[in-house]
Amino acid sequence: MVVCGALVVPPWSSVYTPQDLSNRLVALDFGNGTAYAGLQMLEGAVPRQAIRTCSFDTSPAKRYTALMAGEFEATVLQEPWITVAEKAGCRLVSTTFFYGSWVADATVDADTYAAFIRASTAAVGRINADKRRYLPYFTREYQGYSEVDALTPDDFNLGRIQVKAPEPIPEADARWDWEWMSSWGLLRGAFEAEAQLNAAVQQAAHTGLQGIAALATSSCRSE
Repeated sequence: MVVCGALVVPPWSSVYTPQDLSNRLVALDFGNGTAYAGLQMLEGAVPRQAIRTCSFDTSPAKRYTALMAGEFEATVLQEPWITVAEKAGCRLVSTTFFYGSWVADATVDADTYAAFIRASTAAVGRINADKRRYLPYFTREYQGYSEVDALTPDDFNLGRIQVKAPEPIPEADARWDWEWMSSWGLLRGAFEAEAQLNAAVQQAAHTGLQGIAALATSSCRSE
């Protein structure tokens, strides 16, 4: 999953750009990827010392409700709540994409991980062949919320729905992520490639998977 995160402000806000959020309170769901995406969007626009954040609920529904109640000036949302916010007149002052990576512990062997990758790769082919068909997967977790129940497929910007076949995590990328998070005080200790990445399992699981995405897309289109 390539997740879209958006810095969102309410319709009445005087904020129009990320720079306008200097020294203004932004709610983040620390522990989730959207929080780190929020920090990256902010630090690309204002000095770190001007970034003010508070830790808020990991539920985007609760963050959206609190945003509209004026509890803070901005927050980061992902789909379907980005679309909910837009439909309510909120502004997206910045958007970014980031990888939603799965983490496996030491009990997951190469065969199990390979099965997961095959299934994920097949799903990517199907979704990319017809994104509109799979929009219910983005809303089903929030059934019962009136704002989500009111959405139609035409409300969504399909350009924000991005998926790609999984690949091994490059060591350089993992190291950069670790060091960046450490610079924010979110992780402690030095990056250790052997402890963080099982290169042998990754390589074995990905061997022989080339062409599955194309095959799945072809199969989906022939249905």
